[in-house]
Amino acid sequence: MNSCDLMKDPMKYDAILVAGENEDSHNVCNQYKALLKLNDQYCIQYVIEALQKASAIGDIYIVGPKKKLMSALRKTPIDFNQPKKIHFLEQRSNLLENVWYAFLKSLPPLNGRKDAEIAAFVNKAVLVVPCDSPLITTHEVEHFIANCDLNRHDYILGLTPEKSMQYFYPSDHKPGIKMAYLHMKEKNYRINNLHMVRPARVEHRIHINKMYEYRYQKQIFNMILLVIYLLRFQKLKNFRLLLGLQFSLLSARLDLPWFTAIFKRWVPKKDLEKAISHLLNTRFASQEIQLPGAALDIDNDKNYETLKSEFENWRSYLADLNE
Repeated sequence: MNSCDLMKDPMKYDAILVAGENEDSHNVCNQYKALLKLNDQYCIQYVIEALQKASAIGDIYIVGPKKKLMSALRKTPIDFNQPKKIHFLEQRSNLLENVWYAFLKSLPPLNGRKDAEIAAFVNKAVLVVPCDSPLITTHEVEHFIANCDLNRHDYILGLTPEKSMQYFYPSDHKPGIKMAYLHMKEKNYRINNLHMVRPARVEHRIHINKMYEYRYQKQIFNMILLVIYLLRFQKLKNFRLLLGLQFSLLSARLDLPWFTAIFKRWVPKKDLEKAISHLLNTRFASQEIQLPGAALDIDNDKNYETLKSEFENWRSYLADLNE
């Protein structure tokens, strides 16, 4: 199925907007990330607005501290009933439980949520997005969904190539943000935070949560912990992939491009996709998306301050890309 066929598909996908404030999330500037302010709007508002305008999106399920989010968002122009119905759900203990809980709530009423009844909806796909990507655009969401081949895959992760991120780098004339990348043989990619997934078809979901715990790969300790964890489950032949990812990331951080170029050759994109499919016991694939808005998430205090100063300039640049 090509992208034109997918664009004609009238199917709508519910969106799960993860906005947890629990053990595997962290604050920025000592504040809850979803309610950080950018030009007098909450960070999560920009994400909601982008999803509300997307024709491919059905209902929106927001998982987080329910009372805090509802109290804050009631004071904004966001309508909880149109153009998309917004459901607020109380957060669970971690990311995995939040997504699974929202997925169950998106299903028609079931008697006790028994496994046999859930199995009837095993092919239901949802879009999972974070609350801390305020530069995400409607066009980006629809472009990603239109190019997700759900006939062949059950979990599709968006990747943005480094070239698309270079506009946002710091320079002598302006502040900027330079993110960490997955260094693959073909290109360097930034995970762009858009996930199209059939949750009931990802059998080993627990690994997603563990990888999320170690997601800040600029911290060497997290890199080591992730390698140790994954080695328990990966085939020996995938050891080279794992080392290639970690060594290229480390050498890039140390500004050793020659070593990065060597280690990234160990990581062909298709081989990495196969390894992730095996780890999660699902049909995993990545989808390259040139639009970079969703990839610019708020990871730390410095990024937040930069985003505040450059927000309107960057929004204008992204709007031009969408035309």
